[in-house]
Amino acid sequence: MIRASQTLSYIAAVAASVTLGGCAHEVRFHAEYLPEEPPQYVAEGKLLILMPEEQRFFVYEGPPSSRTGDYTTLIVPIGNIVQEIARHVFGECFAYGVEVTDSLVGRDDFVLAIEGDMQQFIYSYTKVIDAGFDGQSANAWIVPEVDLAFAVKGYNRAGETVLDKIYDSGVKAGEAYLTTSKPVERINRVLHTTVHDLMLDLVADVRPLLMEECELTELATTRQ
Repeated sequence: MIRASQTLSYIAAVAASVTLGGCAHEVRFHAEYLPEEPPQYVAEGKLLILMPEEQRFFVYEGPPSSRTGDYTTLIVPIGNIVQEIARHVFGECFAYGVEVTDSLVGRDDFVLAIEGDMQQFIYSYTKVIDAGFDGQSANAWIVPEVDLAFAVKGYNRAGETVLDKIYDSGVKAGEAYLTTSKPVERINRVLHTTVHDLMLDLVADVRPLLMEECELTELATTRQ
């Protein structure tokens, strides 16, 4: 559900607490980075995720937004990561599963279809100076941060647009640290949890759209 839009901001970052040189560093999807969250409901139908091949295989590559680590390049298969997180989150909410497809032409075996267009992807490593209790000793903590937004459209079986909304995470910070051997994975973990949380917001917005399309079984309190 991601598209390589011309409006996408390509910005990345790497921590200064580890000497990385001018190398490129690649991350990938990790299911273990996703927080456990019970499904909000189960819909008696199938969800289609409209995601052409160029979106599924889209790879982000770029330098940081922060001065820290601005000599490095981070490579993120963001199309694959978004796809897998969407499948994970929505797969628990649709009794007949989730299918990723290139097109809706000739399809009527679904209760809802969604597609996305990423508008912004920014992440950085921010230095936070801790002066300590004595006011003299100081530590330079690194905070991995992600800020992303994507537009989502939803379609019913008649092809009508029933959802048109932008999901914006704002700046999301990961756990601060002094040193790490894998700074890029700190960003990757925050990316996973941020996309996951936005998907849960989308799950909540999809719920009322399904009321007239299929049987719906409530399982958990809807997120606010």
